[in-house]
Amino acid sequence: MFKQLGIIASLLAAPGAFAAETTFSDLVKTPEGSKALTALMSHQQLPSWIRTGGVESPAQTVTVKGDDYQVYSICKPHNCGNQQFAVLYSAKLKQMSGLYLQNNEKTHRETLQWLNISDALSIDGKTILYAATSGSLSNHPKAFNYGE
Repeated sequence: MFKQLGIIASLLAAPGAFAAETTFSDLVKTPEGSKALTALMSHQQLPSWIRTGGVESPAQTVTVKGDDYQVYSICKPHNCGNQQFAVLYSAKLKQMSGLYLQNNEKTHRETLQWLNISDALSIDGKTILYAATSGSLSNHPKAFNYGE
């Protein structure tokens, strides 16, 4: 049994054994990501858990009009069904767009707060961000690539 555990441990420690999965907290620890998030959140009424941390999913890559974007999604700890946040981030363009989604448990109504959605992203960006909060992006990642 110890031999099997040793083999598993060596596979896990081997460089390149598994691709590194980045998360929203990884992004905002970088100078570029932190600056983009600060710009995105300025003049907005958003909860502090977005900056301090939530329950995260690994980033996914999508293409919109020829540019690659990373899609990050997080939700409020212990309240994922009611408060979610998703961002599209382009390292090339140094641009971040987002969606803050709140669900009212009593009325079963969603409130969507769109953040920095440029004309270039418009409906495609909104579709991707909403798909990230609903789980559709995770379930059908190739369905959310939009070319020219």
